[in-house]
Amino acid sequence: MGLLDSVMGALGGKGGASGNPVMGALGGLLESAGGVQGLMSKLESSGLGDKVDSWIGTGENKAISPDEVKQALGPEEVKKAAEQAGVSEDEAADGIAGLLPDLIDKVSPGGKLPDMGQLDQMIGGLLKR
Repeated sequence: MGLLDSVMGALGGKGGASGNPVMGALGGLLESAGGVQGLMSKLESSGLGDKVDSWIGTGENKAISPDEVKQALGPEEVKKAAEQAGVSEDEAADGIAGLLPDLIDKVSPGGKLPDMGQLDQMIGGLLKR
């Protein structure tokens, strides 16, 4: 349970599932993107591969801006996330930008992602709490 505890601790530092309305919306976003791998592919194909790699790697995490989130995910996905979270589109993009680096970093200890099926299941469960 060490990995799960690390993820919960990192996300708890950002307000936790109950304190951050975007947390649940991020779960829906992951689902519609095809899981963590699908979301990372979207970000990479939008020119953000260096940032995604920094989250998985063992060095410092590069930040992603709300505008980069909007561009990578597209207006419809951001709008859906905002509606699900009950916040504005700008707040949703800002929340996603704040959560993603820590989330991906914490689920990739040692610079490696675990099995994608297990990872998607674990993150989906965390985000729905």
